[in-house]
Amino acid sequence: MAYHERSFFVLLRCVLSIITIAVATAGVFIDGDPMRDARCFAKCYRQIASEQPKCYSRCLNERWIKPGECPVADLDGVASLDRPCLEQCSSDDFCHAEYKCCRHSCGITCQPPVVRADHPGLPDVPNIVTVSDCRKALAVEWSSPAPEIASAGHVTYVLQERHHVGIEYVPERMTAWMTVTRTDRTREQFKQLYAPGRWFQFRVAAINENGTRGYSSPSQQFFVPIGRHIDPPGSPKNLKVSSLKWTNEEYQQCVLSWKPPASSMLPVRKYKVFVSVRDGSHVYYKSHVVPADILRFPIKKLNPNSVYFLQVQAISEFGRKRFTSQKASITLKTKGKKMLNSKKIMGLKVVNVKYDDSSNLINVRISWRQVSMTEKKFLYTLSWAAKDCEDESKLLIKTQMAYFDLFSLNPRCEYLITVSTKHNGYKYVGSFIFSAPTPTEQSKLQNVDNTKVLEF
Repeated sequence: MAYHERSFFVLLRCVLSIITIAVATAGVFIDGDPMRDARCFAKCYRQIASEQPKCYSRCLNERWIKPGECPVADLDGVASLDRPCLEQCSSDDFCHAEYKCCRHSCGITCQPPVVRADHPGLPDVPNIVTVSDCRKALAVEWSSPAPEIASAGHVTYVLQERHHVGIEYVPERMTAWMTVTRTDRTREQFKQLYAPGRWFQFRVAAINENGTRGYSSPSQQFFVPIGRHIDPPGSPKNLKVSSLKWTNEEYQQCVLSWKPPASSMLPVRKYKVFVSVRDGSHVYYKSHVVPADILRFPIKKLNPNSVYFLQVQAISEFGRKRFTSQKASITLKTKGKKMLNSKKIMGLKVVNVKYDDSSNLINVRISWRQVSMTEKKFLYTLSWAAKDCEDESKLLIKTQMAYFDLFSLNPRCEYLITVSTKHNGYKYVGSFIFSAPTPTEQSKLQNVDNTKVLEF
């Protein structure tokens, strides 16, 4: 019989692609449905080896009215209905596992069936007998159906597990049920599941060609001891920097990505990303926490022409203890600052000077020639800063006009005044040093040539 089963699987692999195409053509939703696969396996088990693949393909494509009845009570209040009037299915084939397509007053949805105890031809629901630690493997054993049911056809089993990591068992932290295996035996061992520090539960369903009565109740939770020594996770792998680009005229950004550690006794809970850069004798760094299911992190506001040291660390947790990996690292050199061709802003001059007797300060209007006569909303940046005097103000404004009024300048100071803008790939700049006059010198500023112009 073992040879018979092996021959079936060899031939089955040869037609998997054909089955996929045929199923898609038939419009039956069966992808990843272990119950349907197990039913077809049981139905075709006693066929001769050469006929088993064809039988299996036909079984997957045929309409299957699943055993049991839809719940009698109206389903409008069922918690699984997250929005009103769903049309989730058109037949049982569109429902996963043992679920049936059930009509109610506000839609059609997949619901767990009500299967009577006297429903003919179905194997009994097995019970998980034991879950044990067997030489660093999890051994799971369950009951077999009654002989009279087994004689009705081949019975196969689908075993599922769920788990969570932690010192104490917390049902709410359990993962979703995942299929572990489809088997004809009533005892299996799983080395790949053996993971210290985890709580496990199992459930099993018995299936024959007529269907199933559903999964058993979950087993008693089983804990795999973690031992005295807990190894930290390995370092993240394959650090890579991509999408380095300018975000504006001043800063760049990139995306740092990585792969999970190759090994980890405990699952990675989160990652920590470190970004550091040296500025002279000082090193500045920031750290960011990233959830375990995200393997990339955007890094923004990177200065041009700088060298950044990027690191990623994996972090596991068990109870209140944290276990950190060695940091994986990579160096990033940002691009040099983009250089624009320069042009001079023309006609930059002082057009009006007024002395305020009450404050002993002066007000000045600065004007210049428009860079573009066609664009109505053109933005200029104007800055002025006092040089070598008590007025330590340094201001910067933006304006759309080709002039600006400066107020409350100290007559005992010189001011560096700069106007700049960008247009058609050029940077336009104009600047000069303005000497604020005393009241007696005010007449000297009637001619703009009396200012000292700083060529740019």
